[in-house]
Amino acid sequence: MSEPAAAAPREDDYPGVYPSMASASYCLALLFVAYIFSFIDRSILALLVGPIREDFGITDFEFSLLQGIAFSLLYTVAGLPLGRLADRYARKWIVSGSVFFWSLATAAGGLTQNFTQLFIARMGVGAGEAGLAPPAYSLISDSFRPRHLGYAMAVYKLGVKVGAGIAFIVGGVLFDYFSGFERLALPLVGEVKPWQATMIAVGAPGILLSLLLVTIREPSRKGLMETAGAHVSLRDAGRFMWARCRVYLTLFLGSSMMAMAGYGTGAWYPELFARHYGMSKTDAGIAYGTIVLVAGSLGVMLGAWFAGWLARRGHTDSWVRACLYTALLAVPFHVAGPLSGSSAVNLALLWPGMIMTGSYLGVLAVAIVVITPNQLRGQVTAVYIFVTNILGMALGTSILAAFTDFLFQDDALLHYSVASACGLFYPLAALFFALCLPAFRRAITDMETAR
Repeated sequence: MSEPAAAAPREDDYPGVYPSMASASYCLALLFVAYIFSFIDRSILALLVGPIREDFGITDFEFSLLQGIAFSLLYTVAGLPLGRLADRYARKWIVSGSVFFWSLATAAGGLTQNFTQLFIARMGVGAGEAGLAPPAYSLISDSFRPRHLGYAMAVYKLGVKVGAGIAFIVGGVLFDYFSGFERLALPLVGEVKPWQATMIAVGAPGILLSLLLVTIREPSRKGLMETAGAHVSLRDAGRFMWARCRVYLTLFLGSSMMAMAGYGTGAWYPELFARHYGMSKTDAGIAYGTIVLVAGSLGVMLGAWFAGWLARRGHTDSWVRACLYTALLAVPFHVAGPLSGSSAVNLALLWPGMIMTGSYLGVLAVAIVVITPNQLRGQVTAVYIFVTNILGMALGTSILAAFTDFLFQDDALLHYSVASACGLFYPLAALFFALCLPAFRRAITDMETAR
């Protein structure tokens, strides 16, 4: 059986079948808010390191398991079947159910009484969030014409930085606010601690959002693989990806290295400011969260513009080339900042560093979409999430904590761990993106010749 051919998503192939710009923008807006909520719920623990460690009597490394493996374990595993469902069924229902489930799990984390219970709750958050990205990528690529796709995907990926930024800013404020009460008691729940109240407060709004998501208009599928039916078997999907293993593998590994540095430092930077510079939760959250929110968001949009600028100069691999250049540019800022010994200098260097490292998010998402036929986008996205989060989220947060606990063996040397992670993983990301360039150019050519 010959390998099925893939039809590239060319705008002229689908005259009149795209939703109106108003309908597409409405879909994007709700998915953007969902992505914001997902990063608020997954990032909130970074503001609660101290109180949870104190209550449960755990080390940095043990806490990192809550941030990394607990979340990513089911996030990666559940993503594969949910990605296949997104390629076959109405995507808005998958997104809505996923948002409802992870929001409930986040709030439930605020009711836990020990490490094991919180670990299980975080697994629930991961399982729920696994159902967002695969259908979201597919919905956006089918809602926006190709000339708008890069910016639409960049807007969606802004949710990473906006959500994480809000989590750091609002999370610190909420924790300090709840800490001001002598006693906190909730109806039907009873007495809770400030960190528990913070988790309940950030999880509850997502339940309401899940109801709005069912109002999205389901767009028709475009850029279909040329097979007899509308769906592709797992065997055909595996054959397609295996034939292009170099481009997918290097893309996924490059993204994983970016995630190992990004998730790792994001999970520990608020604690670094509190531990190393003596900042309060509110001050640390606002300082770091503002940079993530503003500089990170600028970076996501800059990445889309930069990739377009490279494309206009004849680079057919512009989506990957942009990731390569910005990963290299990020290294000096992210290494020098935590080693500077000054909170002001560290924060100042984080601004350009965060712009550089935020730029790959939307760009890489488009790089995957443009070389993947429609019926496979959910499944390929799920594999991308699997690889990136096993390496990036599960290992990134724990490796950084392992540097502190086992290499430097001193909680006060957390800033060395942050600098070491950035100095190692960002150059590795650039190397994988460089290896990807020729394979990506071939994949683009294959898509064009299969039209």
